[in-house]
Amino acid sequence: MGEPSGAPPRGWDTSAPRPESTIRIESIRVDSDHGTLRGCDEPSGWRFSDHDCPEPEWTPASHVPVSHTLGEKVRLSLTLDAAAVLPGPATLKGEGPGGIQFRQTLPVSPGTSVITLVSDNPLARKLDDLSFDVRWSASEAAIVAPAVTSIPMLVTMGPPRSTPIAPYKEDGATPRRVAKAVEWAKQANSLDPHAIVESFLRRFPYYALLPNPDVPAEYDHPRYFNEVGGAWPMVDYVAASGECQAIVRLVRGMLAQIGAPGEARMLVVWADPDQGNGEKPLVADWEKEPRAGLSKTIQVGEKRLSAALVDGPVVEGKTYPPSHTRLPDGKVSPGLNRYEACLEFSHGGTTRYYCGGVGVLSSKHDILKVFWGLVWVEFLPDEGFRVEKIVRRYRNGEASPPRETARDRIRSFFRRFARRIS
Repeated sequence: MGEPSGAPPRGWDTSAPRPESTIRIESIRVDSDHGTLRGCDEPSGWRFSDHDCPEPEWTPASHVPVSHTLGEKVRLSLTLDAAAVLPGPATLKGEGPGGIQFRQTLPVSPGTSVITLVSDNPLARKLDDLSFDVRWSASEAAIVAPAVTSIPMLVTMGPPRSTPIAPYKEDGATPRRVAKAVEWAKQANSLDPHAIVESFLRRFPYYALLPNPDVPAEYDHPRYFNEVGGAWPMVDYVAASGECQAIVRLVRGMLAQIGAPGEARMLVVWADPDQGNGEKPLVADWEKEPRAGLSKTIQVGEKRLSAALVDGPVVEGKTYPPSHTRLPDGKVSPGLNRYEACLEFSHGGTTRYYCGGVGVLSSKHDILKVFWGLVWVEFLPDEGFRVEKIVRRYRNGEASPPRETARDRIRSFFRRFARRIS
């Protein structure tokens, strides 16, 4: 006898297919973000901004950059919206960069909820500028939308500085500044702060005393005293370099961007003809004494003489063109200076002096040897100068002052290590 009309054949599954539930990600906040970046929604440039970057960092309409410490776990707060009741307990899973994963149980009830996730493993211990892409999925016939979220993440050694203390605010953090500092610091292939500082300085093998026409006037090359980023525009004009103080300001600003440990001070070092005949190095903290340096003049008959630190050999009574003028033989004329600017950087029990356009020195006394000598000069109407008297020579020829070599640094390490274990 046949089955009743309209009845399904025996053995068929008569239950309706279970619809997939959609879990929508409304926003993501990175709780482990440093929260120190400024100016995320402003036009790109090197100027510091007082405006905090908006939260949450991810929405369907915006992806705001974050900074995060290397070697630490990532903490996220997700705002979710479930349109229907989930058929049972479900688990949200996320797969991020470098194999890190997130996993959290979801609420069964529909509506909006906030959950917190912590990555199972930390970020790699390396500086990076990455797109923090997470691929999301869920169990129990639920789908997640969107399936992938992306947040720009700058991985640093520690929190970038949020409140600048330098006069031209080079140390205040913006996404563009942190990204450039991370890019340069990665080239050191080391997380040793001293190695990073040295790699920054290596990009500027010399300093400049004359304006370069290739650098826009608004940046005030070579001094970089401006309100549109201070020394930061120098990264776009590396070949033109800048004054020693500008190089040091940039290096210190970069250290602040990557949250490098250690203590950094910007020092200016000079000598005075009336103090030990120029033998003793005079030192000042540039931030506390921005006008510090050699500023001494005397009247000798009808001549007005100025004291200066000269970076190349000179002869008494000889006239020279303006500082660092290109000469017919391809060389440059001696340059007159008020001081040498150096970054005094201390970390791990070691203090070194990183001098703009010069290199790495181990003591303040070596800094004076950056210069050939201390002189009295008479400035001429064409901006050239005549050397009236050589007060003191710091080096006999044009050789650079002794720099601390890699071998010296290794020996220094073992000496400190030996003292520690003894």
